[in-house]
Amino acid sequence: MKKFTRSAGAALIAVLMTGSLLAQNTNYCYTDEMVRRSLDANPQLKADYLAEQNRLETLDQQAARTQYKDSKDEKAMLPVYIIPIVFHVLHQNGTENISDAQIKDEVRILNEDYRKLNPDITAVVAAFTGTTADCEIEFRLAQKDPNGNCTNGIDRIFSSLTNSADDGSKLNPWPRNKYLNVWSVKTIGTAGVAGYAYLPGTAFPSTTDGVLILSDYIGSIGTGHVSTSRALTHEIGHFLNLQHTWGNTNNPGVACGDDGVTDTPVTKGHTACSLSDATCTSGIIENVQNYMEYAYCSNMFTAGQKTRMRNALTSSTGQRNSLWTTSNLTATGVSTPSVLCNADFMTDNATNSVCQGASLTFTDIAWNGNPTAWSWTFPGGTPSTSTDSVPVIQYNTPGIYDASLTVTNASGSVSATKLGYITVNSNTASFSGIIYTEGFEGAAIPTTNWMVRNQSPGGNTWVTTTAAAATGSKSVMITNLSTSATYVDELIGPSIDMSAIAGTAPQMTFKIASAHRLSTNVDKLQLYVSTNCGLSWTLRKNITGAALATAGTTTSNYVPAAADWIVQTASLAGYAGQTNLYYMFRFTSDGGNNIYLDDINISGTVSAGIDEVSNNIDFNIYPNPVDENSVIAFNLMQKQNINIKVIDVLGREITTVFNGNLNEGAHQFAVGNNAKLSAGIYFVKVTVDGDKSFTKKMIVR
Repeated sequence: MKKFTRSAGAALIAVLMTGSLLAQNTNYCYTDEMVRRSLDANPQLKADYLAEQNRLETLDQQAARTQYKDSKDEKAMLPVYIIPIVFHVLHQNGTENISDAQIKDEVRILNEDYRKLNPDITAVVAAFTGTTADCEIEFRLAQKDPNGNCTNGIDRIFSSLTNSADDGSKLNPWPRNKYLNVWSVKTIGTAGVAGYAYLPGTAFPSTTDGVLILSDYIGSIGTGHVSTSRALTHEIGHFLNLQHTWGNTNNPGVACGDDGVTDTPVTKGHTACSLSDATCTSGIIENVQNYMEYAYCSNMFTAGQKTRMRNALTSSTGQRNSLWTTSNLTATGVSTPSVLCNADFMTDNATNSVCQGASLTFTDIAWNGNPTAWSWTFPGGTPSTSTDSVPVIQYNTPGIYDASLTVTNASGSVSATKLGYITVNSNTASFSGIIYTEGFEGAAIPTTNWMVRNQSPGGNTWVTTTAAAATGSKSVMITNLSTSATYVDELIGPSIDMSAIAGTAPQMTFKIASAHRLSTNVDKLQLYVSTNCGLSWTLRKNITGAALATAGTTTSNYVPAAADWIVQTASLAGYAGQTNLYYMFRFTSDGGNNIYLDDINISGTVSAGIDEVSNNIDFNIYPNPVDENSVIAFNLMQKQNINIKVIDVLGREITTVFNGNLNEGAHQFAVGNNAKLSAGIYFVKVTVDGDKSFTKKMIVR
């Protein structure tokens, strides 16, 4: 172990400035870079951090003289430190909105890893079996929020900041002296990053302290995977003052380095599991199985790392020493018996949709306490009531239905009702013919054929209006002006028998009129279709931000003029033979202004039509001219390979913003100050699958 002198600390900080790490699969840890940025920007924070590291190094050295060994006195470092943890799940109702079960699976993995209860501990090679450590650190989902209210330790936040996330995405932080905050997101703004944490005393402001991590790197079930489920173990190691095993070289696989821990051998760092590598010191095997490695065969901490983490937990730096106190465990509810405090439930289908005549299975996911009795009600279902813990309910009549649950145990009863929770769609088409039209001139929606689903209760929703129309006297609209919160509303149309539609490439046209309250509003309208009664949906059209606005910005209640209506076209190529095609308009508010929809038509065409998947990614840069908040935004209708470059007016490449595969959905990449561009005119070029390119001008002042 090397003493952490101020000169050594300065060397570490200098190395942290050197840049990126190699990949964990395709993503890596970004802790070193974020720590470097924070300390560079805050000289006093940097000085305090270095001073505290000197103090902790002395404690580590003292412990090393009588170092704990893996033996019968393994609990010599009691007490067990219990840390309340909260997961903030940022999502837009996509797969990034991971389940409670996936989060609880991750907590299980953390507790196994930090208590040496992980089944693969038996795979540790002989060179390290004597140094493996039960760190005597445990994690428990919070049962009380900062206001003392009931919680399950999972805070779900609907926000577009789940895309291209960074410190600005760390919404609703709970006090760091009471909780370990973990933010899970869909994508991180820096390409190839899986997650990052701040070392104790390096987060500025303190509200950014904690872990930011990709949602599919959490747990081993759902969207998670066994191979990436130790990423949070790794990041929390940083949160508790561990470096990467190769230490301050900051480049695994390049040069031998030291992490300042006595019983972790000098190593160059590994991105593959070489269990016999002794490159750095002849005859001494490098600890590729360590949780702070990149080798993807992680299954151990060492006794020295245990000492380092526990010393961090007794230090006031970063307020780590207040997390495990008796008073805090009581305040966060993790040390008291679980009390049944909130009823909740889910179905076995993520969309809560079902075909007419089919069944859904309901599962109780009540918070904290364990129910002993259940009372369900299912309007429109068979049976309509149940006392089973996991009832199976059949739905025979199309429509949208509520569902309710009351759960009971010795602590009392709690109830929950979810309005419009279940959608039942017909097995047979409502319309057929050579052309389909809808002008909303009939009865006000919702009707037998039109269903409205409010995904974020409390927001306004789709209604029929006579205030404006593209043709006739009616249209449908959402009053969006007075709404600042993000919400989602869906308008599900009738099913169509497409077999009679003329032409070789059917398409849908519809008219929209919309305005924004601010130029930065990013309201979104999407068209989806389903061939299985709404059990799953496929994106066919995406209109976002400036592309959605058909009129100028206004802070007044927007009512369109005749000239404001714009025709939009979406390809339905590939659906000509479907006999029961559903379509849905999904509106996502970003606090803009009102939106209107009218004159829906489905017909055949004599040409190849419009291939939305290939040719429309709704590419935009906003705000433009750029500032520190500017983003490059686009949407994909399927998984595709994306390359984003910034080019100057002479055609020279300035920087590559991203290069790699992206999944279906909305994506944003920061530009602004992150690009470090001089004033002038540039072009952003987005290339899809290597052969389709989209270019927009970008102005830097």
